Amino acid sequence: MIDWTDEFLVTRPGVLGYYPADVDHPVADTWYITVPLAPFSADDEYEPATFRPGAAGPTLVETEISLDSISLPATDPAALSGRAFTFPVNPEDGYIDGSVYLVATHCPVDVTRIEFGEWEGGRLRATLHACFAFDMAGAINIRDREAVLDTELRFEVARPVAGPVPGPGAGPV
Repeated sequence: MIDWTDEFLVTRPGVLGYYPADVDHPVADTWYITVPLAPFSADDEYEPATFRPGAAGPTLVETEISLDSISLPATDPAALSGRAFTFPVNPEDGYIDGSVYLVATHCPVDVTRIEFGEWEGGRLRATLHACFAFDMAGAINIRDREAVLDTELRFEVARPVAGPVPGPGAGPV
């Protein structure tokens, strides 16, 4: 069993997205956050015991924290500026559907608090209070842990995909 130390949780600038209330989709009027993590090295991306900080390889592991179905009382990022919000953990109503993809597995991430900084130049700083629930993902041999992550987010208005994406050679849509 390994520890997922802070060296593996170096954030890169991410995305704060909003699905407008007028879209005919279950994600309407919700937010999402995607926070890429700095790549790290491994001898085998499917064996956590070989994970190590840095980009020396031989295998480079790239992943991100994905947070979906975030309910916030705003429709634009400026209204989030300087505010903080708390959330329950999964499966309580109002939880954030979060995960990080490691060892070919979606590992749950419970975010219990988000603190937004000032909206400046199309970007918003955010502090995420998270719990990585690796034990819920099965036998991947990484200990659960809590972390406070700081990142910078650029805003985008999102539109969900209307239907299934056709496979290669399917012709025009």
